Amino acid sequence: MLLRELLEAPDLRMRVLVGEDALDRPVGGVFTTDLLDPRRYLSGGELVLTGLMWRREPADSEAFVAAVVSAGAVALAAGDAALGSVPDDLVLACRRHRLPLFEVPVDVSFAAITEQVLTDRLQLAGRAGSGPAVARLRSLAGTAAGASLSAVFAVAGSEYGVAGWVLSAAGRFIAGVQPAPETALRRALAGSWLGAAGQPVTVLAEGAPYSLWPVAGEPHRLASWFVALAGDQAGWDEGRRAVAAELAAQTAGHRARREDGQRDARRSADSALQRVLDWRGGAAGDEETAAALRDCGLPPAGPLVAVALTVGSAEADLAELPQVARVLLEELLPAPVAGVSGAEAVALAAGGEDVVGRIQEAVAALARVPRLELAFGVSVLSGGAGSAAGGYAAGEVTGPGTGSGWTVAGVSRAVAQARQARRLAALPGGGVRLVDAAAIGSLPLLLALIPGEARKAFRARLLDPLLAYDGEHGTELVRTLEVFLGCSGSWTKAAETMFVHVNSLRYRVRRIEELTGRDLSSLEDQAALLLALRLNDLREGQWS
Repeated sequence: MLLRELLEAPDLRMRVLVGEDALDRPVGGVFTTDLLDPRRYLSGGELVLTGLMWRREPADSEAFVAAVVSAGAVALAAGDAALGSVPDDLVLACRRHRLPLFEVPVDVSFAAITEQVLTDRLQLAGRAGSGPAVARLRSLAGTAAGASLSAVFAVAGSEYGVAGWVLSAAGRFIAGVQPAPETALRRALAGSWLGAAGQPVTVLAEGAPYSLWPVAGEPHRLASWFVALAGDQAGWDEGRRAVAAELAAQTAGHRARREDGQRDARRSADSALQRVLDWRGGAAGDEETAAALRDCGLPPAGPLVAVALTVGSAEADLAELPQVARVLLEELLPAPVAGVSGAEAVALAAGGEDVVGRIQEAVAALARVPRLELAFGVSVLSGGAGSAAGGYAAGEVTGPGTGSGWTVAGVSRAVAQARQARRLAALPGGGVRLVDAAAIGSLPLLLALIPGEARKAFRARLLDPLLAYDGEHGTELVRTLEVFLGCSGSWTKAAETMFVHVNSLRYRVRRIEELTGRDLSSLEDQAALLLALRLNDLREGQWS
């Protein structure tokens, strides 16, 4: 498709601002971005769509246009409902770099432009002989009623033997044949997708092969969707591969429409959560902030979970990472209000410990993916006066006689605690880690924040002699130490617990003191040995 043909599409009504002499450039693809520097996601030949969320000052236009031109983009299409028109500085930058610029009307979605290009490419594929299956699936999606994505997948499975689902990188089921895959299978496929080097790729999950196909237009794999199809695509004929590609293309259109629909909601969430972050106490502005949160869909009563998340990367200056973190929270939480502030994404969602448990399970699955760096912090706002960490202080509960409504003060505290927990999760560095605000102040969390080499050396210095002695002589010195300290140094109680005579216990304790060089009558040495035992029990990444 040429730029001229896209410009002449009557439903799009785009207007040329720069580049009337370059409309015969072919469009090789479409990429939507709100990043100031999207070069790493462009391969050349794309029409770049942007809502200008990257623009903070006029000078940003020069940086943005220079980036997309250096990546080989053929044109830029811009629209911003907030500004109402394309700013002059962007027009001037495009003219300097000889980049065609189209203005998109505020009532035309980026999804409509994407679909126009995809439809043209699919029609070319049909003329090249992809077969009637692709035409059948395309006609389903193009009916006046517009068959759902799951309906298209159902036809692909029943009529053409290409069965599968659309999943998110977090393992959420989005669409596909029924029944939906079990949680364990979804997470296994998502983990394989995140760790895959190439696309499409065949993986084994629960003993069966699945082919994972990319969905075009995704800025980061953590925020992506993918198509998982039963079977090994390496042995498929051209027809089956064409059906798979069509399913991925239709999923891309569905995702683009969904992203269009979320733009205003995300702006509102950013604004509402910034109000919470800026809250400094007092009643001024409370009603407006509460109304903004409710308008974003936050239930007016009941327990809430606050989550903070940062996504790390070895690559520098990745401005999209906070947005990736937001999308990941949207995938993990039930109907959240998710916003971005600086390098961090923050979300509020209805629910309590059940939602925290869901996050913990997802974190455990993500932790198995190599090279991921995610730091989660969670806090529960339970909805009752005098509740535990993350809850309300007395007098802060609202609601018509139920004691179950939240206040801005309570929400602000929960968000602050989640952010503090997130900062603690990020301290050790590397991997996927979660800290529950309720665990702040606990001994396991404190120990987990000590650098790994220091923990290992401390534990080895005190416990290795006992472990070696037990292994060589078949004794129970480590268990004796655990019981003795657990009984607060009471000889009688410890001896009764181990069913031994007090003299036998004294002999064992003397041997422990000889091997460790510590005095178990000293409170300081007791504390050191207790810490060594706790470090021995501690497992990486599980802090509670």
